Amino acid sequence: MAVKIIGTTVIDDSRGIIPNELNGLYTNFHPSQNTITSNIDFTKPLMKLAMTGNVTFTTSNRASGHQATLVLDTSTSGHTPTFPSEVKFGVTPTWANNRHWIISLTCWDSSTVRATAIPYDEPGTQSSTFNNFSLTGWNVYNIHFAGSGFPESWCFVKFSRDDSNNRIIIERAHGDSGVPGTYVDVYATYTGLTGITSVEVQYNVASQSCSGDCTASNYTFGPTPATDGYASGTYYTVPNDPGGIRFGWAAQANPNSIEEATTQADINSGNPDFRIKIVCNEGTFYSTAEAPGNFIYQRAYIGTVAAR
Repeated sequence: MAVKIIGTTVIDDSRGIIPNELNGLYTNFHPSQNTITSNIDFTKPLMKLAMTGNVTFTTSNRASGHQATLVLDTSTSGHTPTFPSEVKFGVTPTWANNRHWIISLTCWDSSTVRATAIPYDEPGTQSSTFNNFSLTGWNVYNIHFAGSGFPESWCFVKFSRDDSNNRIIIERAHGDSGVPGTYVDVYATYTGLTGITSVEVQYNVASQSCSGDCTASNYTFGPTPATDGYASGTYYTVPNDPGGIRFGWAAQANPNSIEEATTQADINSGNPDFRIKIVCNEGTFYSTAEAPGNFIYQRAYIGTVAAR
């Protein structure tokens, strides 16, 4: 026999729950799983999203005590979720560290949502980690001039594997043709990763360009990574040999043709400026870093004054 409240059926003759946001029987029911795109709706107790790109979330139907769970898959590309200001994490998760997340959300009141996030990978163990790395001190803004010759300014980031020490070596370097360059190794370390099948890296820029002498054959590398065959947003495999992969930007003035060159890149793309992806027995892991500032700028010219 159906159960009604003020004339509205809430449990049907088969003990099914009405409305159908819940399914199962009265003695064994659970919330339906709703696929969403970007809105966290607190009338939907269980939501899921398989990300195909970076997502900025919104929330709706907030009220004190309302709860919801979001099952989030950032995909093998490690897309980045951004939550609105009303969603407060005790500790902001490092989304790039894991692919899958179970995010529990509780409305503290109508304007504040408390949230926790539990990560996991496939098959995954929480003892497996891959740490982010830092590019602090990397000089991406260089101007160099000289009265003669081929004045040049440059910067690059180079990735190579160091499997025996459980890390990726990142060489950050900058300099010009007037003085020796500055070369510093930093590391993205990992623990508990076994059976590594691939290590891939990418860089991300909103745009990049070269003006002046942009003939690739006149450069040791660059003037942009695209000139060297590395497109922004694309993963490239880091070989096991010491050669590694270098993403570099350079500008060189040519006294025989164009006496000034400028190379620049807008690195304020919304994605991590640099990302490493490791695929192994424990799943897919990511390490990321941001370059200093919003632009990479390299300029070289033939002259005798510091600015013009």
